Amino acid sequence: MPPNDRKPVRGAPGNAGNWGERDLGEVYFEFRPVGNYMRVNAIHAATGFETFVLGPLTANRSDLQTLALRKLKTSLASRS
Repeated sequence: MPPNDRKPVRGAPGNAGNWGERDLGEVYFEFRPVGNYMRVNAIHAATGFETFVLGPLTANRSDLQTLALRKLKTSLASRS
């Protein structure tokens, strides 16, 4: 099994509540294969809040990363 691929990325502004209107700061993404799926964790560095999405192994990594970031923004906005 390959090691976890974890890298920091600056969150891009979007439209998911207060968090979507401003830059999230540093967000870590972790890609882990689980069977026929890829699990992508998005971790907000400032709060430690984490969400994950599952997608097919054949999906484009940037698409899964975008989906995980949107879910993180939505989850942070609903917590505010």
